Amino acid sequence: MNSDPVKRKIKVFGKDVDVVEVPFEPIVEHFNEYKLEDGSVIKVKAVAVSVMRVDDQFMPDGSPVYIVLTSPAVKVMSSTLKNSGDEGMVN
Repeated sequence: MNSDPVKRKIKVFGKDVDVVEVPFEPIVEHFNEYKLEDGSVIKVKAVAVSVMRVDDQFMPDGSPVYIVLTSPAVKVMSSTLKNSGDEGMVN
């Protein structure tokens, strides 16, 4: 994966920010589990889809600043709510 870094500008809080896309590979992705008031149990995790390092910006401890774009993943583990037909089905 030794390709040239992809540099670009993105808007953050209305300002142009120089970033470098950082290739990555997932090591571990854990779900968090929640019991809802309606009795359903769901699992949720945030899946990273893009990681960018902000050029020349560092935290007070010296570590670089990263922007991570994520997409939610949701699993319904159990639910007392059931649909009896096609009405309301998500395609």
